[in-house]
Amino acid sequence: MNKTILIAGASGLVGGRLLTNLKSSENHLVLLGRNQIASEKNINQIITDFDNIENLENNLNIDEVYIAIGYKLTLFELLYLKRSKREEFRKVDFEYIRNIAQFAKRCGAKSIGLISAVGANNKSFNTYLNVKGHIENEVSSMGFNKVVIGQPGHLLGLRSNEKIPFNVKVFEVITNLFGYLMFGPIEKYRNIDANKVAKGMINKMNESIDGTHYLNFSNFKYF
Repeated sequence: MNKTILIAGASGLVGGRLLTNLKSSENHLVLLGRNQIASEKNINQIITDFDNIENLENNLNIDEVYIAIGYKLTLFELLYLKRSKREEFRKVDFEYIRNIAQFAKRCGAKSIGLISAVGANNKSFNTYLNVKGHIENEVSSMGFNKVVIGQPGHLLGLRSNEKIPFNVKVFEVITNLFGYLMFGPIEKYRNIDANKVAKGMINKMNESIDGTHYLNFSNFKYF
């Protein structure tokens, strides 16, 4: 059966891969974002600054939603985020995501896919992982029939109109090599291609099993 699918963050790394993989299907896609994606003229697009999502009309009939937005952080900020940035980070990675999920629920969505991060934990002393853990719990408690939470490690791939910083390139070379030594419980921390994450999320969302599902490297690596 064809579905109406909402994608929030289709201009981003994983969101763009979700769009690419989903638009080849017969499903109807609706994009929610800050800017128009020029190449997607035949797909319904809702432009919003994410601050007023509660004011959007609920006249859409959504079957499922993917949320792939996030505040952009440097490698160092993933480890330690300055107090001056913490409020803005939480606004994007908790409040915006919560509001998008609530909007989709009001539009009838029964399933939700959320791109989170490996190590997400609402009890973590790390700001990044703490907020990710809190939004996972929030989304899981909203009453969706199916919740699919992707917890990838460092994402590999090029974002549109963006160059990879030199320090990130060096980090990826080193961690890609070390990744071959990571097995068992620590395998989930390996770098993973963003397209594999997108395909893994879509595959799980298409399964008929409801409930809450957490996906990590082991679930993504074969796509």
